[in-house]
This record gives sequence, C-alpha cells and structure tokens, in this order.
Amino acid sequence: MKKAIVISCLLLMIIGIIGAGAYYWEWNTLHHAGVISEPANSLMSANDKKDQTQKANSQVNILVLGTDNRGNEVARSDLLMFVTANVDTHHVAMISIPRDTRVNLPNVGLTKINHANAVGEEQGGVREGTLESVKAVSNLLGVPINYYVKIDFQGFKKAVDAVGGIEVNLPNAVNDDLRGIHLSAGINHLSGDQALRLSRARYGLPNGDFDRQCNQFYLLSTLANTMLNLSNISKLSETIHIVYQDLIDTNMSAAEMAAMGLNFKGITENEIQYYQLPGKGISAQDPLVGAVVYYYEPDLNGVQKVVEQALANAQ
Repeated sequence: MKKAIVISCLLLMIIGIIGAGAYYWEWNTLHHAGVISEPANSLMSANDKKDQTQKANSQVNILVLGTDNRGNEVARSDLLMFVTANVDTHHVAMISIPRDTRVNLPNVGLTKINHANAVGEEQGGVREGTLESVKAVSNLLGVPINYYVKIDFQGFKKAVDAVGGIEVNLPNAVNDDLRGIHLSAGINHLSGDQALRLSRARYGLPNGDFDRQCNQFYLLSTLANTMLNLSNISKLSETIHIVYQDLIDTNMSAAEMAAMGLNFKGITENEIQYYQLPGKGISAQDPLVGAVVYYYEPDLNGVQKVVEQALANAQ
C-alpha cells in the first residue's frame, strides 16, 4: 500500500515537472517572439528604436482585430486594438485605433485603415487580410508587431459566455436602438449577446465612435481580467480552447496563449493603461468607395507621443 502511494506521488511529481517544463518552454518563447511586421517609415527616433530593441526580449506587441464576416464577403476590421505587454514586469498598455483612421495603403492610396483587411482578403484570403492590417497598424504607430489575433464578433460572444458573462463598469449610459442595447451607467453584468451589441453600439453615446472604442476596451480588458482571475485560473486552458476554436486567424499557438495567460494571472483592468489616438474628422474622396467619405485624420506628432507613452508605461 505504501509502495503504491509512493509510486503515485512520484507519477504526480513527474507530470507536474513535465507540465511546468512545457509551460516554461512556451513562456520562454514569449521572450524571443518573432517580428511579423516592421514599420516602413517609423515615427520613432533613432534613440527610441535602439531603446525598443533592447527591451524586445521582454516586451511583446500584439494586434487584436475584430471583424464581422458575412458569408463569403470580404470583411473590414471594425475593431483594431494594439496591445503592448511586458512579460517580466506584467505591465500592459492598449491603444484603440479608430476604424476610420486615414492611412496610405500600398497600391491603394489614402483610405480607411479598416479597409486594409478587406483589400488583403480580396487579394489572398483571410491570412493576407490579417497581414495587411498588421502592416497598416505597424506603419501608423511606428512599432514592430509580434503577434496578431483576429476574431469574428460571434467568437467574441462565445468567449464571454464561456466565462459566465462579464461585469463591465460603464462611465455613460448606452441607449442604441439600432443595436438593441440599453444599459445604465455603472456596473452591468453582460451576457455574450449583450457584450456583442455593446461592442457595436455608437449611436446615442456622447462621443460617438470614441465612446465605442472605450467600451470595446472595457469589454476586452474585463474579459481578460475575468479569464485571468485567480478563481478562474484553473479553467484557463478550457476557456482558451473555446476561444481558440473561434479565432479566424492568429500566429499564437494555444500553448503560447495559455503561457501568456498564466504569466499575467491576477491582473485587473485597472492595471491596464488605455490610450486613444489624437486627430480630427475630415471628409475626403476614397479611392475604394469612389465617393467622399468621413475620415479620422490622425495627428502624427500626437500619435508618436501616445505610442511613446504607452510603450514607456508597459515597461
């Protein structure tokens, strides 16, 4: 009997060591993440570039894309969120990129940044759409990007339901008849369907699309906080598996996602720094639509300052 207990204990120790070793290997890969896209014309100074290179082993840059695919139609990315995370200090910063941001796409000209995904998909499918979006964001912000995660909004809905819903603290009431969502200011417990509707809502908000960007940040950061909450950490692998199945495209393995999650366990949305890009609204001709449309013209000097601050706060 004692022999059986000893053998069982040894087996558990071996399994634990193997599991820890696998986790360490995946965690170690985050310190040596490859660069998917380098900015063609970086906004960063030479000193900033050198400084960023020195920190590359601990700072990971991720682009989160949200699309709304309809059948076989090419999709535009209605959610673009840049995330920079330090795997050593556990500091995180996020930057919302307005979908109407005016950028110069190769072989297209000045158009909306959310068109990058559609242009790429038209040329070479889902992966090409992702990579075109990654390049556009990398060029706009002047930073290298290591990982990308593209999820359909229906997948986001499933992710919220997988953790039993999320509690979001809204600074303003939301009343959008078009999206069928009505929420009071303050804490709201949201189902996946409600979270999906909130992520799309912009009508009836005091600052329109800027408030929608903020709400998208609240949703993503709260979802991450819920998944990484110490009471839910035992279910992290199961939750990531559910989320991973509904990803449209990513260059992160499920094991890398789990390693990242375990590394940042216990982090709260209050510990994540959030930024929006400065700029102004304009009207101009769009080469893809063939008509005058609304754009958000970024203040490039202001963008550089925001990026530098975000990177500094995530060290």
